[in-house]
Amino acid sequence: MSIKHQVNDYVVFTKADGEKYISVFNDFLSYDIKVLKVFRNIEDTKVLLIDTQYGKLILKIFSPKLKKTERFLKAMLKGDYYEKLFQQTERIRQEGLDSVNDFYLLAERKTLRFVHTYIMLIEYIEGTELSDIPDIDDGLKAKIAASITELHQHGMVSGDPHKGNFIIQDGNVRIIDLSGKRPSASRRAKDRIDLERHYGIANDTRDFGYYLLVYKKKFRNFIRKLKGKEAR
Repeated sequence: MSIKHQVNDYVVFTKADGEKYISVFNDFLSYDIKVLKVFRNIEDTKVLLIDTQYGKLILKIFSPKLKKTERFLKAMLKGDYYEKLFQQTERIRQEGLDSVNDFYLLAERKTLRFVHTYIMLIEYIEGTELSDIPDIDDGLKAKIAASITELHQHGMVSGDPHKGNFIIQDGNVRIIDLSGKRPSASRRAKDRIDLERHYGIANDTRDFGYYLLVYKKKFRNFIRKLKGKEAR
């Protein structure tokens, strides 16, 4: 169960044992953190590897600048994407699915339900990124497919199962950068289709979600042709 805190002008969510991550967050607010590596540094997103008294952590800072009206309306209608992701991650890990990287803290500076800035502390996984493995053998492909199947069984989707979102740790597959969106039939089907596209893992499931995606693509291509554009 997540615990809600108020730290300065941030609403902060942690697990029940998350006080230590509150202290890391306070260090961040005091500019007292040790950065080991910068993974991403663009205008609206910073992803850093930091060293703390509790070990290495991923620090993500997200301050979206575009589509503010659209994001505001979505927040009012659908709620908070990252809060849902935090809660879903906590739930499935409590259910025993430890292949997903843990989500330790979510801090939000917001007006009503509209978030201006997100601060996240996430588990850092030591291992080999799948994109750094030149030849992915059948055994590893089977583990990747099994990890996504298990994820779906626990009511979540990857949303983007490319090689950068899998890490091999001690021979086990770990999944990072998950989606907080509802695990609909079409989103589960998209995960399976992407596994086939990225890794050649055969998608033998032809369910409602699969055909929904297929016909959506056909319809979009039909519209593109009417506009004189090439099909995708």
